[in-house]
Amino acid sequence: MLTFLSLMFGTLVSEDLACVTAGLLIQRGQVEASSAVLACTLGIFAGDVGLWAIGRTFGRTVLVWPRVARRLQPNRFHEFRSWLDRRAGWAIVASRFLPGSRLPLYVIAGIVELPGIVFAGWALLGTLLWTPALVLLTAIIGEGFIGPISSLNGSAWKADIAAAVVIVVLLRSMRATRSQVPVLADAPGGSCCHDSCH
Repeated sequence: MLTFLSLMFGTLVSEDLACVTAGLLIQRGQVEASSAVLACTLGIFAGDVGLWAIGRTFGRTVLVWPRVARRLQPNRFHEFRSWLDRRAGWAIVASRFLPGSRLPLYVIAGIVELPGIVFAGWALLGTLLWTPALVLLTAIIGEGFIGPISSLNGSAWKADIAAAVVIVVLLRSMRATRSQVPVLADAPGGSCCHDSCH
């Protein structure tokens, strides 16, 4: 459960880092593939909906700021909405595979009030296409897959991969430490900490 929650909430910090970590944990036999994929998928989908919700909740407030209002006239607002109404599906799904495009697109989708059910449906599809593939390819191919994909996502991936390895090591150390903690009440010759022993 700790690993599941760590991966799920880790996607809110870095989706790629969480998925790479999940793949490495699967490769080392430290987590079931289905559990790792589910954790990353749930976390990423929740993060996507969160970005839309931020735009939906605070977008109107931002639009009345003088600096923003001067650059985004009412007709531009309607143009964005009209464009998304026609192309929401491919735009949202494609952004899952284009680094750096998700955050602005998803927030804008909220600002222009794209219906939540429409956004969530396409975001879920994109997540289901991207996340299992990234996690499982990392688990199956390992470094052979991480190398090429990192060049597509920029140098930030190097730090992410290094951090993923550190997380794997830390989780393994935590498990090892937990398994070695003695239970004093059951240990032969050990001292009992219960009041009834005194």
